[in-house]
Amino acid sequence: MKPRIAFLKTPDPKGFNEHIIEGLEKSLSARNFETKVYEPTPDNIQNIVEDLNEFKPLFTFDINLDGVIFAESPEGEKKPLADVVGNIHVTWFLEDPMLHYSKLKPIFPSNQFLFLTIDVEHGQWLSGLGKNVAFVAPGINPAKPFPASEKEFDIAFVGPVVDPVLFENAWKERLDEALYSYAVELGRLLFRNPEMPIRFASGFLASQYAQEFQEALLKFQQEKDQEFTALLAEIGGYAMSLRRWHIIESIDEITINVLGQVQGEVKDNVVVYEDILTLEDTMQFISKSKISLLSQPPFLSSGLGLTAFYSVATGTFTMIEEKLASKSFFADGQEIVTYNPLDSIDIEGKIVYYLEENETEREEIAKQGKDKVFKTHTLYQRGEIIGNILDSIIQQASANNNGQGGEQNDIQTGN
Repeated sequence: MKPRIAFLKTPDPKGFNEHIIEGLEKSLSARNFETKVYEPTPDNIQNIVEDLNEFKPLFTFDINLDGVIFAESPEGEKKPLADVVGNIHVTWFLEDPMLHYSKLKPIFPSNQFLFLTIDVEHGQWLSGLGKNVAFVAPGINPAKPFPASEKEFDIAFVGPVVDPVLFENAWKERLDEALYSYAVELGRLLFRNPEMPIRFASGFLASQYAQEFQEALLKFQQEKDQEFTALLAEIGGYAMSLRRWHIIESIDEITINVLGQVQGEVKDNVVVYEDILTLEDTMQFISKSKISLLSQPPFLSSGLGLTAFYSVATGTFTMIEEKLASKSFFADGQEIVTYNPLDSIDIEGKIVYYLEENETEREEIAKQGKDKVFKTHTLYQRGEIIGNILDSIIQQASANNNGQGGEQNDIQTGN
């Protein structure tokens, strides 16, 4: 009998899940998995649980832990459904798992979860907590391409963009002086060091403060872990705002089209499209632009986000911050062009060069980048990786059962 996997496709305002689940379902179906897609809502969850009981999947799969179903164990304790029925729940974090800490915390006691991460550092954090992890980079759904369009716009810049002063003013009202100073300095440290992981940076900076502050911060982290994690997420948002605000301030004369929400007063050459929020709308606009200028969140210190792959896949010339991760997926100067996010001259100089001085080179890089994505970075290829991981789990479970003569629910992925 084919191993079964149930995809839990949850509502997603930005439309990422539709692309991802469809691509992975097609890939894993081709790998001899029997698949079924569910769309859980508060109104149909009981029906889905009943259907899952009949389907009996070996794996359930969701994005960012949004499809986890809880049930009562025979002892009356509320547990993840995977713990109750004994299958394995796979979740793919498309951003820092820390941003989903409130969903992570209730399932920490379980060993029935496998976490896929798009950043090596994310996996290291989860592995350090004793969790099962594997690295799987994002990919595009090749069955849903965005057709090439006539270039109507010069620069598309994916938001959101927030004036960092708004973060500072909000913190002044609710944080004490020492914690405010720490939050601001940590954000600036991340701004200056795009490849420094936020959790490492947090500990490093704390070590530079007085012992009394270090002890107070550790107590805050231990006793109010969700509040502390939420503050770290805010600081990451502040660092992202520092970087993005600096980038748009670095560009004069040329019109920058910001896709998404903007908070704060921007220059006259910045045009804001606040209603462009979904993946479909964002990529449609990028496909009509000569340059896609991307600034990755600081939460991706050693990874590349989904938007980057889709941007390159549109056939639009894409500029990405200079990081090792960018160059590990694409050839700099051949498939993408990287820029130094701290260097205003580098940012504007490269934009002017490729926008006004060398259209032929720009178009050739865009073409080669698109070819690379469809050849190497699709969800079909990512599905192959995930399929290999799941097959390995099945083989390991079979070996454990044969060797021990009983069931073995805990999973291991070599972490």
